[in-house]
Amino acid sequence: MSELIGLEEAKLHCRIDDDYEDTLIQAYIEAALEVCQKHIGKRFDNGLEFTAAIKIGCLMYVSQLYEYRTMIGDTDAKEIPMAVSALWSVYRDVGVY
Repeated sequence: MSELIGLEEAKLHCRIDDDYEDTLIQAYIEAALEVCQKHIGKRFDNGLEFTAAIKIGCLMYVSQLYEYRTMIGDTDAKEIPMAVSALWSVYRDVGVY
């Protein structure tokens, strides 16, 4: 599933030039795709189209995870950012996931 968003594309979006955090960024890509599907309530392998809005939302979520990676215990960091939620909510089909 991570082939939907490439590592280099995510690093470019996050403005990361080095390679020493590639494993971390790859994990964030996987997490963003998982959270996206849970939020929408439908899976990519079960009819959910990977649209431009979904992709941008995932990239924004990756950058959010990267930016706030050191904030442990912050309850706001656990919420999906409003801009990301707005991009994904139009695809939401609650209870299908």
